[in-house]
Amino acid sequence: MSHRATNWAIEQRGLKPTTKLVLWHLADRHNPDQGCFPSQHRLAHDCEISRSGLNVHLSKLEESGLIVRVASVNPETGKQNPTRYYLAFEEQFAAIKAEICASTEVQKEKPCPDSGHGTVSKKSAKPCPENRDNRVQNLDTNPVREPLSKPCVHTNSKDPVPEGFDKFFKAHPRPRDRDKCLELTRAAISSGVPIAWIVQSAERYRAENKGNKPMYVAYADNWLDQQRWRDYPMPKAKATPDACASELAAFWAEKIRNRAHVPSSAVSAPLAQAMIQQQLVTLDELRSAGISL
Repeated sequence: MSHRATNWAIEQRGLKPTTKLVLWHLADRHNPDQGCFPSQHRLAHDCEISRSGLNVHLSKLEESGLIVRVASVNPETGKQNPTRYYLAFEEQFAAIKAEICASTEVQKEKPCPDSGHGTVSKKSAKPCPENRDNRVQNLDTNPVREPLSKPCVHTNSKDPVPEGFDKFFKAHPRPRDRDKCLELTRAAISSGVPIAWIVQSAERYRAENKGNKPMYVAYADNWLDQQRWRDYPMPKAKATPDACASELAAFWAEKIRNRAHVPSSAVSAPLAQAMIQQQLVTLDELRSAGISL
């Protein structure tokens, strides 16, 4: 670590945050006696970005004249040595940069397989239209995801269709915009409205408007949005609890226990008695919900 290098990196201006972060970590890896030789894996890990993103920011630093990258190959093994990064504050920076620029000009005038643009191992490379200057193609510059300030609101397109919705959509005299109707139906059910109430109300609305002109009949989505099922009384539970009545009693009992909103017309006296008999709620809980026997 070199304090001179890190102080120099901090003083640089006009860089984007991630680019400056890469420069700072390069400076942090600089050794005054040996130089700067961090691996791409180490730099990417330190900066919390992908290797392809790291190459993008390294190129920006090179274009800004703040660093120079020098690659070399071990003559005995033919493997690539760690890249040497020269930082602009180093004394030999100007000479190294001039030498690289001169070498680049020669390569442009006389293309050669040994120019450094081919494979490091000097083996014949297979051309590929997907190859670019960087070895890594994924340009995701930051795999670390920031937390969202608000939770995502996902569409319900893949959620199961509530049982009874299709029956409602067929029963309504003027169906329109199935997706919106589905959304409104889900919202009504989540607020505690039984789907059976909505379906029965739609059937009665259809019977009442038989023979009327369409212009006098509400569209299904508007009908749901206006909660027109409330124009019709909700089906009352039977005095003798059967399977359906038991399910209805359990449904509303859970709402009452959780102190959720329960419409005054939702729980009839027989249904309240059934809840008490099945020990689903207490009398005090019914009274707290505004329901009297």
